Amino acid sequence: MSTEQPPAESAENESKFKPMIFTNQPDEETDVKLSPGRRNLKKWLGRMVRVTLKNKLTLIGIFSCTDHDQNLVIAHCDTFLPDDMTALSYGNVMVPGNEIVAFEVEMQQETATPDEKKTN
Repeated sequence: MSTEQPPAESAENESKFKPMIFTNQPDEETDVKLSPGRRNLKKWLGRMVRVTLKNKLTLIGIFSCTDHDQNLVIAHCDTFLPDDMTALSYGNVMVPGNEIVAFEVEMQQETATPDEKKTN
């Protein structure tokens, strides 16, 4: 019984693409290396977003992913047409970056400190 080994990949076939995987969990080692823009993107992962497109379509869902071409992936996406506010649910949606007019992120409200609660 002979065992054949698949041919080793040559250096020219090796992918130049090196993916970067982010979560919004704090990581002291990698966070210091990120640009301010990437830090914001990392912070926004998993948050509700509202994206307005050039055709006036509004998408609302959870910001899941982006790439170097500014495309977005929105999970649990609902669509609202400007004339008819009936929601259409689509699940996961990839939004081309060149179609985006506005990108809004829902930020958590600051909670009152115990001292502020006493004075109210």
